[in-house]
Amino acid sequence: MANALAIASVTALLKDLLNDGLINKNVDALFNFQVTAQPPDRISAATNGEPINRLNLFLYRVTPNTGWINQRQPSRASSGERLDNPFLALDLLYMLSAFATEDLNAEVLLGFGMQALHETPVLDRNAIRTALGPGGPVSGALLPPAFQELSPADLADQFEQIRITPYYTSMDDVSKLWTSLNTPLRMSALYQTTVVLIESDTSTRSSLPVLTRGVFIQQLRRPNVRRLLSRDPGDPEAVPSRQIVHGDHIVLEGSGLRGDITSVAIGAEEQVPVSVTPERIEVSVPGTLLPGVTGVQVVHRIAKLPPSVEQMPGETSNLIAFVLHPSLAPLGGIELLDATLENAADPTGPVRGQIRLRFAHNAGSRQRTELLLNERNPPTTRTAFAHTFRAVSLAEPIPETVTERVFEFRQVEQGTYLVRARVDGAETRLVTAGGAFNEPAVDIHP
Repeated sequence: MANALAIASVTALLKDLLNDGLINKNVDALFNFQVTAQPPDRISAATNGEPINRLNLFLYRVTPNTGWINQRQPSRASSGERLDNPFLALDLLYMLSAFATEDLNAEVLLGFGMQALHETPVLDRNAIRTALGPGGPVSGALLPPAFQELSPADLADQFEQIRITPYYTSMDDVSKLWTSLNTPLRMSALYQTTVVLIESDTSTRSSLPVLTRGVFIQQLRRPNVRRLLSRDPGDPEAVPSRQIVHGDHIVLEGSGLRGDITSVAIGAEEQVPVSVTPERIEVSVPGTLLPGVTGVQVVHRIAKLPPSVEQMPGETSNLIAFVLHPSLAPLGGIELLDATLENAADPTGPVRGQIRLRFAHNAGSRQRTELLLNERNPPTTRTAFAHTFRAVSLAEPIPETVTERVFEFRQVEQGTYLVRARVDGAETRLVTAGGAFNEPAVDIHP
């Protein structure tokens, strides 16, 4: 998700887009020009009597985005504890103005600039990473040392891509805008870029998972899947309330499930069922499936008459979604890499450091991965300590999948903590003992 550099990053991207658009149209062969991102009054005062041809992009207004502003609310509990980090959702309003001393030069600049924005209505994710990566126009090197860990390229990973659209308003509003700038009216066009989602990485309080849950599916069409259950291969009973992990079997119950040739589509893969009846299908979870929300669907195919071995498509069932939870490696799944006191003068105070989690399977390198820490066996006189931390960004080149992630924690009280990994909202299991969660856990001490 984007950080505080998002506004500057969008301005830098648009400026670079305009400059490339004019160069690609050979405008520099007609006359010299500059593409700037300054307040218009500075441009007017900086001519010094010299001819100037400029296409200027000016961010004149920032407004909240009504479609995203209420996401992740409420952000705090009644006690004041932080539950989530809501997005700072913004729409950016720009004024594109042309400045020139020769006849028609301003019209030429504005025309080609508007054409460049018209032909690029969406900022591509790969283009954002390229333009804002190391060596780009906006980077952490421009910031004070304490903030240089921020990466403007995080803008490419936000949920919604950034769109560029013309913004039309009355001449009266345009006149008021130029009057407020204390600058003579210049040829200009207004644009809106939406949406910029800035997210804080402040630790939030996480709750322990529900031990028992149920799934109820409404019938849609035949073959019809009524509900989804799961079971451990070593357990003969399938239940609807257990977390599904790699190695489990998925059980689909419904009607008309067995066809001429029956398979089960799980995500992008089709699996041959372990067993099939008209009311029940059992299939194993593919080992290559990434954690997170996945759809499952019964697929019927029709075999052509011999000697042909081809199959014709038949009917498909309604789509059922389930959450594939990640699993930590049985040995070495949790490794405390480092733990040091935040304040060396306070030996019982909070600590900071790093924890490495190893998975028993692959996880997507660009999946949102978080470390959840909950104090084990807290005293009854206070609320249990709880923390949430994002995974450390991977170094380039980023692989498609990974089997381990490193997390930096800070301001964590010393003690023993239950450990969970959360990948795209799916959490690892906790082991219960005596009616309480007991494992896996880690001792955090310097």
